[in-house]
Amino acid sequence: MNIALDKRLGKMETIVASNNSDIPLWTPQEGPQTEAFECEADIVLYGGSAGSGKTDLAVGKALMKHQRIAIFRRNSTEMLSIIDRVAEIVGHRDGLNQVNGIWRMGNKVIEFCSTPNLGDERKYQGRAKDLLVIDESANFLYQQVIFLMGWVRSTDPNQKCQVLMTTNPPTNAEGRWVIKMFAPWLDPKHPNPAKSGEIRWFAMIDGKEAEVLSGDAFESNGESIKPQSRTFIGAKV
Repeated sequence: MNIALDKRLGKMETIVASNNSDIPLWTPQEGPQTEAFECEADIVLYGGSAGSGKTDLAVGKALMKHQRIAIFRRNSTEMLSIIDRVAEIVGHRDGLNQVNGIWRMGNKVIEFCSTPNLGDERKYQGRAKDLLVIDESANFLYQQVIFLMGWVRSTDPNQKCQVLMTTNPPTNAEGRWVIKMFAPWLDPKHPNPAKSGEIRWFAMIDGKEAEVLSGDAFESNGESIKPQSRTFIGAKV
């Protein structure tokens, strides 16, 4: 049996395995969504316009590539559409505790989280995840995002850890941190602009973030520093 359901920028297929159980399989659409799905950068910013499949990408990565996932929206009421999309793909709501915002699927755990106020991010302190999704990131405060990024880790050495941010252009001053964090891609006045999908490396040196030449670890003032990779992948409808 093969059932295919095409979505706006992602598609879902259901196949039958040898044990006769249905296995949901999400695959990205060709183009920017596939590029972002396969990207191995530590921090990926995806989007730039409405209707570019940003949330679908987040759901696809959560289901297909990761074990412990936290998906954040600024307000909890915005989570319902994401939960509905996951249910549409997997075909059930088994293991979902909507009161606590936790969905357990065997060894996979997806948390649906919100931080409407500054300081709410501290409720998630110590909760490690190998995929952190900041959906519509320009709606968040910079301090919230930086704090949450500090808990991206895994005890599984084979598990890739990643931060996925999605965004439309910022609509207020609070969201302009996105442009600053991804200045090589988004700031037209940047002296060394980057192309969509190009990988750059960044590190904290003496309390300030700086772009560096590679991901090789180095020492600064006696401190060992490991840079993180970053990219922006632009997408339109």
